[in-house]
Amino acid sequence: MQNEFHFLKEYSSLFYSDKTYYLVSGGRGGGKSTQCAAYFLILLMGDAYFRGVVSRYTQKSIKSSIYRDILDLISDWGLNPFIKIDGDEIINRVNGNMIITHSMKLADGTQTSKGKGLSGVTHLLIDESTELPSENEWILLNDSFRTKGTDRKILMLFNPTTTRHWIHTRWFINGEPNPKWFDDTQFIHTTYKCNAHNLDPKKILEWERMKDQDPEYYNHHILGMWQDGVLGRIFDNWNVGTPDPLGEYETFYGLDFGFSSDPAALIEVKKHNNKLYLKELIYETGLTNQDLAERMRSLGIKNTDRIVCDSAEPKSIESLRRNKFNVIPAIKGIDSVQHGIDKIKQHVVFMHHESKNLHKESDLYCWKNGTDKPEDKNNHLIDALRYALGKDRNSSYAFTGSKSTSIYDIDGDIKDPYASYKSNKSKKRQY
Repeated sequence: MQNEFHFLKEYSSLFYSDKTYYLVSGGRGGGKSTQCAAYFLILLMGDAYFRGVVSRYTQKSIKSSIYRDILDLISDWGLNPFIKIDGDEIINRVNGNMIITHSMKLADGTQTSKGKGLSGVTHLLIDESTELPSENEWILLNDSFRTKGTDRKILMLFNPTTTRHWIHTRWFINGEPNPKWFDDTQFIHTTYKCNAHNLDPKKILEWERMKDQDPEYYNHHILGMWQDGVLGRIFDNWNVGTPDPLGEYETFYGLDFGFSSDPAALIEVKKHNNKLYLKELIYETGLTNQDLAERMRSLGIKNTDRIVCDSAEPKSIESLRRNKFNVIPAIKGIDSVQHGIDKIKQHVVFMHHESKNLHKESDLYCWKNGTDKPEDKNNHLIDALRYALGKDRNSSYAFTGSKSTSIYDIDGDIKDPYASYKSNKSKKRQY
């Protein structure tokens, strides 16, 4: 049995501060999970009323979170005889104090009730807070936690990610705490240097070697500093502030369908030799196919302009064709995403200065950790760009009177992706 536990001085404010919010961040070996688990356990065993919630965004990860540290400390401190574990609750048999686990998102992807299980809560701990996808999710959870007459405290534990994350945008400026929150928020940040006496000296030496071997990794992962952008960023050399293309250039378009959660994304591509000049034209949810057609028409897109789109939506493609747009399904196959990324990388890319969503995607589109596969997010306009570049030869749809010849069979599968098109060189535009 472990007889003593030493709190790091950086966490002393948890015991004496009357502030409501505690943003607890750090790097590798900083001890934040163990320190906060011990804090909750001490309150559980104390005389004062305590009901603490340990929360995480997903149900499948909640039991592998700080909850595991709490169980380990119960065993280390020899507290098992005084503790009852009942499902998602850890209960003090003597005084009824309890710790409850709470996930905001169930395993099937549905949302739990924000206030369920939070009645009478004094302390809320949100582990891996960067998993919360938006500031709105945080506000909903915070608003449900409003017990009166208690020592109300909310702890947010996280490893800093990118400066574009909403946590940084709300509470930090250039990686440093924003003073406007100092009245009710305590900022705690620890690294292995604060917790060295609890760590293997060999591991510390290994981390220290990273200072010279990989400074970016050392600063972000080991010291827990905010990073400008994301790790594994796929496109890191795009230019903002689009100059006009010089000489002859082609103009064509890429379209990624969307409606409810994902936006419809339309991008204009001007190509001059190995240079691409990109402009975001549409990035919006809730657009029907008819809305999309009207929006495209208002943007001046003609029925001779080439628009390459996601081939997975034949109904949407047919709808746009009946609106007389030259919509071409992208050819997909094994590794088509990787091939599309490689093709984009063969060009020098300029983004229009007003294409804010395109700027964001270029910053956040990244490889899955430890793989050569991209994350399937932050990529709606980038997917549209892949489609636009996916076909080398120019084509236009062959209309017969007011009707179009479908390239799909009765089941909606593509018979021949280009059966209804004829070769037709697009006009070169002179700037």
